[in-house]
Amino acid sequence: MTMGDAVPVSLPASEMPRSPGTPGGTAGQRLRAIDTLLADRGQLFQALFLAAPIAKALVDLDGHVLVANPRMCALTGRTPESLSGRHIDLLAHPDDPPVGDLGLEPAPGEPALDPNLLLDGERRLRRSDGSELWVVQSHEVVRQNNGTPQFVVLSMVDVTDRRRAEEDAVRRAYTDPLTGLPNRRALTDRLRHAVALSRRRGLQVGLVHLNIDRFQAVNEAMGHEAGDLLLSQFADRLRWSTRVEDTAVRLGADEFLVVAEDVEDLDGLRALADRLLSVLDEPFVVHDRELTLSASVGLTLGSDMTPDDLLRQAHSALVRAKADGQRARIEVHEGALTRDEVDALQLETDLRHALDNDELRLFYQPIVHLADETLLGYEALIRWQHPTRGLLPPGAFLEAAENNRLTSKLGAWVLRRACLDAVTWPEDLRVHVNISARHLAEEGFSELVAAALEESGLPPHRLELEITESTALFAAEATLHAVAVVTDAGVTLALDDFGTGYSAITALHRLPIHTVKIDRSFVADVVTEPSTAALVHGLLQLGRGMGLQVIAEGIEDLEQADWLLRHGCAMAQGYAFGRPAPLPSPAEVLMSEATQAPVEDVAGPLLPEPPAPPVELPRPRIPSTPEAHDLHDTGSFAARSLFDELADPDDD
Repeated sequence: MTMGDAVPVSLPASEMPRSPGTPGGTAGQRLRAIDTLLADRGQLFQALFLAAPIAKALVDLDGHVLVANPRMCALTGRTPESLSGRHIDLLAHPDDPPVGDLGLEPAPGEPALDPNLLLDGERRLRRSDGSELWVVQSHEVVRQNNGTPQFVVLSMVDVTDRRRAEEDAVRRAYTDPLTGLPNRRALTDRLRHAVALSRRRGLQVGLVHLNIDRFQAVNEAMGHEAGDLLLSQFADRLRWSTRVEDTAVRLGADEFLVVAEDVEDLDGLRALADRLLSVLDEPFVVHDRELTLSASVGLTLGSDMTPDDLLRQAHSALVRAKADGQRARIEVHEGALTRDEVDALQLETDLRHALDNDELRLFYQPIVHLADETLLGYEALIRWQHPTRGLLPPGAFLEAAENNRLTSKLGAWVLRRACLDAVTWPEDLRVHVNISARHLAEEGFSELVAAALEESGLPPHRLELEITESTALFAAEATLHAVAVVTDAGVTLALDDFGTGYSAITALHRLPIHTVKIDRSFVADVVTEPSTAALVHGLLQLGRGMGLQVIAEGIEDLEQADWLLRHGCAMAQGYAFGRPAPLPSPAEVLMSEATQAPVEDVAGPLLPEPPAPPVELPRPRIPSTPEAHDLHDTGSFAARSLFDELADPDDD
């Protein structure tokens, strides 16, 4: 007879049950049956244990499995041999806290048991294949005749299906069915938790309230199915862009909100908002059509207020951002602002009117042939003639432009104005225009360049667009296509800040680069730092080996210029040759034209023999104390540190 077989019970003929009414029939029969069961209790217990319809295991008082029934093996996905002798914590889920840390105590009258045996009720376990299961656990202590605890019968009932059904119901109640993001109902609990946590930590809670601009127009033009796909893609990008501690929520329709925990100040919240808005830079693809979106944003920040007050403030800021039909604006609730931040907001408001009021200016910095200082062209650099603050360099207002998503509008103005100016110069002079990553990725960029060239009459080969390495590395297909269209028309492409990005080689291979510009941070130390000198020498060799034009930026003195010339650099730009200034006068253009030479001739490889003595041309005196100026930028139209002073202090 095997352990799983039924246990037969046989009685002697003399002890067969008597018929009712026979003396001693009922009471005697019961006593004899009990005696028989007690005599065979080992076999009976074994049969009941193995055939039990629920998972059971015999476990010693220290928590080691003695034997497990077939249902326990099936439940845990383990064999009897792999369970026997192992501690019961083998089944615990690794993400749950150790049972020993829960402080469980045996009930009165119970012996000291392993804490895993005391955890009666619902708990989570892990099967041998790593999958999760939920059980209701109970235990019973088996004692010897003298009352000494012998072992524990551990029972488990599988409630995984019920648990999953409950979790699914809760998830549906607190999750937006279209996007999978938490919904407004979940926001209440999450925001209450975030406010309480911020008070304990002494930090603040930030809210970023986003509304997709012109979403209703997309719905009407492409249908609700396309609108749903767009919302799902937007939610996915929003989810990927938030920090682990943040919560992205869909409030309804085209409105989303991000709860940001542990925010120190408004700058930190703005940085988060910028990162969230950057998900809109790349086009969305819906039904094989590319769509570029923008969003209006309301921000608020606080800790000592109710969740409802925070929500009202964020919504109020969003309403201001969308006022008068404006798009792609960021507004901050005024109560969250310091005096400096209010001043910054005023600057942002002024910048929105700068284009209409004709307050923007272009300054130009010369690019020369290093051997003889022949003028080759100019880089166009934006300035703002503010009505009350005076002439502002880019560093004073580009952040405001980014906050209001105005960089593309400013970039379009710079491109058009630079082409109109450059067409009045001698035919061999070229103009360099900086292009931001967002502007380059926008739909219609190639058409914008073509329109600027057509309006001005500037030949395409006289226009060079400057981009950064990161723009080249992470450009999407739409961006690569726009660049291909522009360069096929004859416009050339320059890689700015060469050597400072993630991978200069990769950037050179992704786009049809014509020129590389060695960053000023390398040029500054080229004479004094051997390691920097070796790096610059390598960049020069790389550029020339790939047949590219190479320009060294930020040259401040003749020592740097001499080193670069001796090591094969053909083109240069920096204070040593001229500061950014307004459009050259006709007399200055004629003077430079006297020594003009074709760009492709002068920018080629240098001859091995020593260069001819340079022709001295009038240029601004190099200041004796360069620390008085921000010499780490020539004013490029990219969000970088830029110098604040535009003229030599002795110019007056």
